[in-house]
Formats: sequence, C-alpha cells, structure tokens
Amino acid sequence: MEPGTALAVLGMIKPTAKTITELWQDAAHLGGDIRSLSSRFNAANSELDHYKNILFTKNKFPGISGTLYETLPENQRLTIFDILGELRLVLDTYLAASKRYQIERNTTTDTFDPNQAELERDIALATAATSNNEEQAKAVGWLKKTWWVVWEKKIVEKLVRDFEKWIKRLRRLMKLVWGPLPFLTSISQLQTLEKDHDAEEVGLLEDVPLRKLIVVAPDAAATNVGSLQTSSSAFIPNEDHQNYGSIKGGSTKVIVEYKPYDVNEVKVIHEIAANRINRLIALLHEVKDARFKVLRCINYFDEPPRRSIGMIFALPPELSGPPCTLLTALSGSSSSRPSLDARMRLARSLSETLLLLHSVNWLHKSIRSEIVLLLSEACTTPLAPRGPHNLEQSRLSGFEYSRLDNDFTSGHPDYELQRNIYRHPDRWDQPNESFSKIHDIYALGVILLEIGLWEPIINFDAKKGGEPVKERYRDAVTTKDRLLRHTNKRLGFYAGEKYQDLVVKCLKGDFGDLSGDDKIGSQLQRQFGEEVERAVGVSGEAKL
Repeated sequence: MEPGTALAVLGMIKPTAKTITELWQDAAHLGGDIRSLSSRFNAANSELDHYKNILFTKNKFPGISGTLYETLPENQRLTIFDILGELRLVLDTYLAASKRYQIERNTTTDTFDPNQAELERDIALATAATSNNEEQAKAVGWLKKTWWVVWEKKIVEKLVRDFEKWIKRLRRLMKLVWGPLPFLTSISQLQTLEKDHDAEEVGLLEDVPLRKLIVVAPDAAATNVGSLQTSSSAFIPNEDHQNYGSIKGGSTKVIVEYKPYDVNEVKVIHEIAANRINRLIALLHEVKDARFKVLRCINYFDEPPRRSIGMIFALPPELSGPPCTLLTALSGSSSSRPSLDARMRLARSLSETLLLLHSVNWLHKSIRSEIVLLLSEACTTPLAPRGPHNLEQSRLSGFEYSRLDNDFTSGHPDYELQRNIYRHPDRWDQPNESFSKIHDIYALGVILLEIGLWEPIINFDAKKGGEPVKERYRDAVTTKDRLLRHTNKRLGFYAGEKYQDLVVKCLKGDFGDLSGDDKIGSQLQRQFGEEVERAVGVSGEAKL
C-alpha cells in the first residue's frame, strides 16, 4: 500500500472531522454532554494528527530515509490503511445520520398548538425557530434539547465511541510496530528520539529509559550500578527461607537471586560476565515502566566462593512472608481455581513483560511457573489449603541466566526434569544451538497452557499406578507432543479458541514465514505481539 493512498484517506478524514467539530460548537448550549463528547473526539483526533506525523513525515527518525510508513511490512501498511478507512467510514456514517435526523426535525408544520398530540407538538415546535414569538422561541429551545436527548445524543455517542475504538487499535498497532525498529539501538539515536514531540505525546517513548540502559557502554554500565554494591553480610536470610530476608539495619523485606558467572585464568569474574551482570542489574534497578512486571533490584553483592552475584530485590511492605509462586498456586486444590478473567489478565501481564524484554533485545532464558511470583500473598506453607489466589500482582523473576540477545552464551548443560519440561526441545540437556527469542516464547507458551487449564504440567496425565513422571516426560519430543495434545484437546474448552491458538503457535514456533527476519528477530517480535493481542489483548497504554 503506497504512502500516497493512505495520505489521501487521511486528507479526507481531517476536513470531515473539522466540520463535525464546528457543528458541535454551535450546539454547546445543549449542556455538558455535548461538551464532554466533543472533548473526547478532539483528543482522539489530535492523537491521529500525531500518528500522521510519525508515519508520513519524511526523514523524521534517525537512520530512516523517507517515511516510517514506507519501512513497514506490507501487512502492517495494509492494516494501517484499513484502520484509516474505518475512521473515515465512522465520520461519514455520522454525517449521513445527522443529516437524516436534521431533515426529519425540519420536516414539520409551521404552527404550535399545546393541545396537539405529543408527536405532533414536537413536530410543530421544530418549525417555530423562525418565529419572533417569545413563547414559541422558548418552546423551540426546549424542543432542541429534547431532540438532542432522544435522537442526536445517541448518534454522537456512537461516533465518539467508534472513533476512539479505531484510534485505540491504531495505537496498539503502533506499539507493536515500534518495538523492533532499527533506530532504537544506540545512545545517540535514542537521545535524538527523546526530542520527538509526536512520539512523546502518544506514549511511544515509554521504554526509551530501558533501551538506554541496554545500549550504554560497558564502563558506563559499571558506573551506573557501582553505588548499589554491598557486602554479602548485608543480607540477613530468614531461618526457613534462605533466599528471603531483610537488609541489615533496615526493615525492607527482600529476596535474593544468585546469578552464576565465569571466571578468568586468575579466578576473577570474566569481563564479559561482569558486563552482562552490570547491564542486567541496571535494567532491573531502573524499573519505571508499568508494563515491565519485575521486582526492583535495590542492591547486589559478590560471593566469589560460589562464583555468583547475589541480586537483592525489594518486596512490597504489606507482604508478610516470601511470595507465593505460580507453581504453588497451580498445585493447590481445585477450589482455589481463579476466574477466567483473572487467568487472562495474568496471561496478558506475563506476555507484556516478555514482549517488552524482547523489545530491548534481552532474553530471559529461564521462564517457568516456579519463577512467576504472586505478590498479593505470602506462602509460608506452600501447599496449605487456601481460597482463590489473587493474581493481580504477578512478577517475573528468575533472571539468573538472562542476557542480551547478541551476547555470548555458554550453554551449560542442565538435566533437571522440572526445568527441562518448560524448555524448547533444542534447549534440553546439553543445548545444541544458541538461545533465541523463540525459545523464550516456547517457555511462555508452556506457562500459558498451565494458566489456561490451571494445572501444572508435571501433573498432566498423572494417574495412580500410571506412568511415572520421568517416563511421561522422558525426552524433548515426547514432552512437546504431550503438551500439544493437551492444548488441542482441552485448552479451547477452558480458555477459548483464540487463547488455544496462541499457545499452539508458541509451542510450534508458528509465526509465519520468518526466513527474511533480521538478526534480532524483529518480524518474530511483531508477529508474536499480534498473536498476543488477538488472544488476550494488551492493556491500552501497555502495548508494545
């Protein structure tokens, strides 16, 4: 779809919207409703102006020659064109309905008789606008307000509602388009981008602080986190939970995650590992984006004997103990099953977090239900009976192996079944290929399957006297086949067909033809984001 065609549609939208706004200005005397609706319409129309500038202004962004619209894949250009067409249709439909009602209102007799039937009286009042009689003028004012309440208010409300709906869809699409764009990969480009008024007004700069942390030079990353370092003795562990406790001299409750590192020939942390850890700590410390559902890292310490960095994360003050995990919640009694809406919100929250993490080219590498924390309740007795779990305050943890997409990976073997069953088949035991975004997406798909069925996968097909766990999940292929079988047979009933389709795509890695994708998986990122949007939606401004 050529830029000129889309611009032509925009060229028809703007004057029509202006005409409607002017019509409403003449109706301001009808009260607060029309003023409120007019304000909402103007706000949505103003947002459309910003998108016009973002998409169709030439050489607006660093590293892009021509317009941003021209750089987008054909299917996304077509989607934008379709949305613009729908916006034009909304306006044209309103104008047609408004003219029809105007004709009906003015097709009346020219007399007013209080004794007439109600309908006849309303018609007569409509024609009294040209009269100089004061009583009739008052009646006309009353009639106009009545006509507004009975007829025009409805079509104006529909216009505003439909116009906002399509602007919201455009906003969501732009969030998806924005994440993988090539001009978000250097400090100079990001600093230039921060000055763009249009991008700022529509919320496209929300993740720039995170991106700047990722692309900063290694020495700058070390400087940024140096003030957070403390000694290992500063962490006071709880007697019953060694990774949960407090900071010496403070009341804040914390948990600690240990990130292992490689050492060089003199037994000092390897430079590559140090750089990776500094960037990760900076990323997890500067958590200011509401979409990024992770705990905030407030300190860290080095523990050379175990070749690990301990990252200290603050917990909410109202939490009385270590947070419950999703795995614990899934393993509870059937009476604790949360509602479908609650499960969909949890699925959306986790998907949004992974989308944002991938958008800054960072991989998680350890996604499983054991590392999803539910901060709304403590789990002092993990398997104790309890009521329905509150899933609203979920956080993704377990960043011990997390790294940049283009970073070196050691690929250490791991034969632990409870972790392998969440891994892509290519990542079982001794990995045979480097970790990539598709592997994270597979692991998320496994968790989404668990959330949809509200059952841990370790319990799938568990029967008294049946196959033991190690036999049911004896290898990568058998495990994947079992997960797909449960997805295809059960998930549609419990969570709906769209959700089922998302999980199938995650497990199969089926996101269209990715043969022409770039090295950071931009096309995969867009396709995955679109599937998430289709299945569970993405909260308004929280969409990538």
